[in-house]
Amino acid sequence: MKNTSTGVVFMILTILLFSIMNALAKGFANYYPIIVIVWIRYLSQTIFTTFIFIPNLNKIIKTKKIKLHLFRSLLLFCATLSMFSGFKYLTLVSTITIFQIGPLVVVVFSVIFLKEQVGYRRWISVFVGFSGTLFILKPGTEMFSFFGLFPILAAIFYAGYAVSTRRLGTEEDPKTNFFYTSLVGTIISTIILIPFFEPITIKDLLTFSILGIFGGLGHFCFILALRKSEASFLAPFTYFDLIFATILGILFFAEFPDFYVVIGAIIIVSAGVYTWHRENLNMKRKK
Repeated sequence: MKNTSTGVVFMILTILLFSIMNALAKGFANYYPIIVIVWIRYLSQTIFTTFIFIPNLNKIIKTKKIKLHLFRSLLLFCATLSMFSGFKYLTLVSTITIFQIGPLVVVVFSVIFLKEQVGYRRWISVFVGFSGTLFILKPGTEMFSFFGLFPILAAIFYAGYAVSTRRLGTEEDPKTNFFYTSLVGTIISTIILIPFFEPITIKDLLTFSILGIFGGLGHFCFILALRKSEASFLAPFTYFDLIFATILGILFFAEFPDFYVVIGAIIIVSAGVYTWHRENLNMKRKK
């Protein structure tokens, strides 16, 4: 019970750190190209993680599944790029809420790529969850535009990252997974950055570094959370992201969620929790 409670604390701390990172990214999106923000986010995290892991770095970088690491890292980079792009054009809470369809997309990908069996109840929850995004995007209005695709793409890429991570199994050290996602993101963003690079003020550079540190600490807390509790138990706590995003959006951007965002959030979260519940039932039956 003590370990489970500790896992929950680390999970909520993970979500808080990521929420702060997202708010910082949204603030910078008004002044710098998105790729610059993504680059700084990955670069600072890579420096931070290298510093932490340097005593065991030789062991951490060793892997027999380098191609899978590169692929999943590419997917996470695309998810980050899409998410940060969403912050530029949508409110913080709208972007985060739409992104919550990620677990539902994981169900679809698990059937396609992992050949998992999914009953009709979970398929219904997937369709219901996707319908929740329509309340937020409001078809027929200005919100229902190309920009609304960014958080959807982020959820799709992240779901692909999650499914490919499952492919790695439990053989790989979590620190190896963590290091490669950070390093690959840094390399890709550096290559893309060249034609878009803009001078960064010293003041902003320090704040940018904080963005990466929050991201790195968030991933580290996530690893600690998984060591204390099972991933299936911790899954519903990711919805704290909506609470933190709402608070940060109000405090720093004067963004108050409207009726449609609230309804959409309720639908998406309800579908996600039901999907989690059904998956837990199936796991217990298999045992």
